Amino acid sequence: MPKASFLKLISFLKRFFTDETNRDKIELFIDRSVNENPWFSETLIRHAMQAIEEQFFSVEAWEEFYVKHPLLSTDKKNVGIVLAGNLPAVGLHDVLMVLASGHQASLKLSSQDMALMQLYVLAMKSYEAEVPVTIIDRLQGMDAVIATGSDFSGGYFTHYFSSIPHIIRKNRSSLAVLKGSETLDDFKGLSQDIFTYYGLGCRNVSTIAVPASYDLMPLFDELTKETWVLDHSKYSNNIQYHRTLFLLNQIRHFDLGNLLVTENDDLVSPVGVLYVHRYSDEVSLLDWIQEYEEKIQCKVGLEIGFGQSQHPALDDFADGIDTYDFLINLS
Repeated sequence: MPKASFLKLISFLKRFFTDETNRDKIELFIDRSVNENPWFSETLIRHAMQAIEEQFFSVEAWEEFYVKHPLLSTDKKNVGIVLAGNLPAVGLHDVLMVLASGHQASLKLSSQDMALMQLYVLAMKSYEAEVPVTIIDRLQGMDAVIATGSDFSGGYFTHYFSSIPHIIRKNRSSLAVLKGSETLDDFKGLSQDIFTYYGLGCRNVSTIAVPASYDLMPLFDELTKETWVLDHSKYSNNIQYHRTLFLLNQIRHFDLGNLLVTENDDLVSPVGVLYVHRYSDEVSLLDWIQEYEEKIQCKVGLEIGFGQSQHPALDDFADGIDTYDFLINLS
């Protein structure tokens, strides 16, 4: 889409999702989303939609984005997008980037996140039926592909789309680095980095790195306040499952009631479990981070502030790959 048309679309989407005359329609799709994915609680869905409205449906944010990324593609391509389903409407950023760069978006929806993406496409088509976004069953005849999945599916995607330009994303997670000077507000922010979306996203902190003598109790006092996660049956079941495993295998851990914490040098922890890596000095910390560099999405406390992992800017691209640059340089 031309820049002016795209900005008008963004402005329309902002109005669409705040217009009370659309409320019943929106609620219907929220109900469908709750029913199609047991991890998608109504609270989680509304949180995701609010974040989308604030971060993606801001004309001012997009105007700032265009200042830093002034070019659009002069050669319109059909870009296939294989969407993830771990978070509500998690693939919308890719869709908007394709449209913003001047291309056609062909969407292969995840079975775990169909309803919300259908709602956003419906909203775009309500603005103008010719908005170049389409939901399809199979990606055939694409000029380029952006695909997000697991490490297993990522390998398949890389092979299957090897003959066309592509971005293939695999499993990633996030970590937080604590150094001993953290404040209560930092701990509150870190709680959000850990618990938001029940820890299902790649931007969720699954491991914290702390100095060898770090006292975790002040942090634990803050983490235990996030009891809302226990209202979700799947999260509670996950906690109980890993609690049983830890006890049977005599794995030392702290049981915070709403979170299990154990020392482990791996990066990715199960849902409901937080890993702690203790480092002796700055050099050993950086060595450890380097070991997992290709699997890290966010470095809270190093590159972004506490509480900011779930508030990416438009140009905080997944996996550190500039999606927009990829799109405008398609030939």
